[in-house]
Amino acid sequence: MGSFTFVPHRYPEEPGCYLMFDRTGRLLYVGKAVNLRRRLCSYFHSKPDWIKVAQLVEEVADIEIMIVRNENESLTLETNLIQYYLPPYNRAKKRERSVFAYIAATQEKLPRLTALDRERQAPRTQLSGADELIAGPFPNPVFRNYALDFAIDWFKLRTCAPLEKRLCMRYYMEKCGGVCEQMETGEQYADRFREAMRLLSEPAKVPEEMEKGVSRLSERLQFEKAKELHVRLTALRSMLSEQAVNIPRDYHQLAVFFGPVYLLAARIDYGMLRTRFVWERTDWGERPEQIRWLDRLVSLLPDKGRVEVVTNDFIRSEPLVKAARIRGVSAKAVVPVKGVKRHILNLCERNMTYRVELECQAAASLEDESVSILPIDHSRKLPDGP
Repeated sequence: MGSFTFVPHRYPEEPGCYLMFDRTGRLLYVGKAVNLRRRLCSYFHSKPDWIKVAQLVEEVADIEIMIVRNENESLTLETNLIQYYLPPYNRAKKRERSVFAYIAATQEKLPRLTALDRERQAPRTQLSGADELIAGPFPNPVFRNYALDFAIDWFKLRTCAPLEKRLCMRYYMEKCGGVCEQMETGEQYADRFREAMRLLSEPAKVPEEMEKGVSRLSERLQFEKAKELHVRLTALRSMLSEQAVNIPRDYHQLAVFFGPVYLLAARIDYGMLRTRFVWERTDWGERPEQIRWLDRLVSLLPDKGRVEVVTNDFIRSEPLVKAARIRGVSAKAVVPVKGVKRHILNLCERNMTYRVELECQAAASLEDESVSILPIDHSRKLPDGP
């Protein structure tokens, strides 16, 4: 094992992501955990089962964590961080695209449901075309695909393009109404299509309908299909868990929580928290030339477009808003009291509290040499990403 000394009590028993660095400050690996302390102990208190894991542990010189509220949030944040930083020890999820996931209807007499993706950086005009937007954006493409497949089968909608001239296998599998050979009328098909549209417009209700589907399949003794649908139902419910680190938006945000001595900021690109927290002291003085943290936060702002500063202190965030406007960026500050914006601010507060506690422990260790706690290096910086 390398020179890194793992101290379990430095890490909370909470869900979140952990970032492992080497001695040069290079990010090696990003992982997630429901219990951060327990997960990290598995690296250092037992012999690694894989050669790659052993190599990783040998190179680790520091670990940084980002606390979140639940497992779904940790999974989403892990994906965001991996796609942004591309750590060498993370292979999965690097190639996934970051998109807004929609469902659209084809412009046909008997329309079909199709998946439609839009790049987060692309304008809304990208959606204009031959298809009519129905529902979205969904929490992620996987959720959208599960909901789309279920809606097509549950409401027996056609998938053939062009329209078949005879009954296909989907009809005999009871997954299509057979409108191609007038086994049902166009009006009946249109009614079911509208029902599918209503369901997909409220993603939270999709699991309820899927549960009905599981019961119906079980009553018909189609247990294998019921099991398969139940697996997807479980996955969808986990994806619907409340999370604030990947919320589709068309603008940038900077969440800043001000404490008495420190601030903690999170840059959010098009609704995605995908970079490390910024952690700075704030007790340098009140005049703008004395606000040393301001330069650090200004460096997080986009070069153009719109940015929203989500903060707990409107007055102290004013210099940041003014600096953004000087750069030609449209900026405003908001102080949320509830909703997703409040949730992301609460994440900043929780992570700041954790770091303050570590600082207090480090200060106490100077007075008590029997307590072995490693100091935190806040000077290390990562590149801005690929």
